Amino acid sequence: MGSDFRVAALIAAYNEADIIGQVVEDLIRQRVDVYVLDNRSTDGIAEVLQPFLGRGLLRIESFPPERDAADEYNWTALLQRKEELAQELEADWFIHQDADEFREGPWDGLDLYDAIRRVDAFGYNAIDFEVLNFWPTDPDGSGSDVRASFRFFERGREWDKIQIKCWKNPAGRVDLLSTGGHEAIFVGRRVFPIRFLLRHYPIRGQAHAERKIFRDRLPRFLAAERGRGWHRQYDEFRSGQSFLREPGTLLEYDSAEVRLHLALRHRNVEALEQQPSGAQSLLDEAARYSARLEEELEIRNRHLARLHADLTARNGELARLHQELSGRNEAIERLHADLNSRNESLSLMHADLSARNESLLQLHAELDARNREVQALSAALDAQNRAVVRLEEELHVRNREVEGLHGELDASRLENRGLQEGPGS
Repeated sequence: MGSDFRVAALIAAYNEADIIGQVVEDLIRQRVDVYVLDNRSTDGIAEVLQPFLGRGLLRIESFPPERDAADEYNWTALLQRKEELAQELEADWFIHQDADEFREGPWDGLDLYDAIRRVDAFGYNAIDFEVLNFWPTDPDGSGSDVRASFRFFERGREWDKIQIKCWKNPAGRVDLLSTGGHEAIFVGRRVFPIRFLLRHYPIRGQAHAERKIFRDRLPRFLAAERGRGWHRQYDEFRSGQSFLREPGTLLEYDSAEVRLHLALRHRNVEALEQQPSGAQSLLDEAARYSARLEEELEIRNRHLARLHADLTARNGELARLHQELSGRNEAIERLHADLNSRNESLSLMHADLSARNESLLQLHAELDARNREVQALSAALDAQNRAVVRLEEELHVRNREVEGLHGELDASRLENRGLQEGPGS
């Protein structure tokens, strides 16, 4: 995500289209990259996730890659693929994530990215999570955001207690398979004592429970994996039972109260209760942790002082910019008034132009009428010219006839004169 410190969540999913978009969007918002293994879902998960590609979602991988693979929930193969991805992808930390989980840090004001980075700065390389299983209590459904709709939860069962599913990229391969995905095992692991928060929404309504448990999960689990004690979470359920819980049998979610519990009931406290003989080493660890917190607090206080000085300078700059903005607003108002005046002048000119256009159209119509009259007169003149030409031709013929008659008359006169002057003359 454009940083020198990267966190990547590895999600395996089968038919979780109603929630996986919310989960991926939340991880990206917390600056965590996401890689999804789509276990040949049939509910359109790929279409739901498509808008996130290139925006924090690294890839949607169809798994298994063979199109004719058996329709089964092969958790072993999925965990092995996640182990491979933790070696292939470039990230500083990885999260083994499910499609119906939301993860948060234990500190208010820090997103998951900064919380993991703080753990890294403290020298730890693995993070445990406190599981809160949220149940539907309202038959109307989950709504567009399950975290807003589901307010009541119960803590994870004892067999679900270990959740060491976030780890720093080690030199070698991490082992997820040995514990069925409950913890990442690698050489030199140091688990941060304060657990992070995991808000889990496995059942999101009556119809969803029937479909997920009795169609998408139980028939697809491998017998060999069930024989290892895996996939126990649905053993108590029966088809047709109600999956809505009474709020009174659950705890109402309160962020501050949950985070206080994370701080007070951390892993070291539990270890002290279980092994009193190790109290001193745990106290030493707590002292070192406290010293690191104090050191970080001092650094943050100095950073806060610098931020305060910067804020004061920025406030002065903001006041100057505000004054400049006021001057520009006044100039804009003057320009606006001038523009209104010009618009009025333009409107008048437009009205005058419209009137002139109408006059021009009338003149054009009159000119067309005159042109038609000229054309008619020209046609009449052409006809008269042709008549004149014909008359001239007739006149020329008559003139020749007259000349002929004159010649005949002259000849006749000469003949008559000769007769008169005849022999007796």
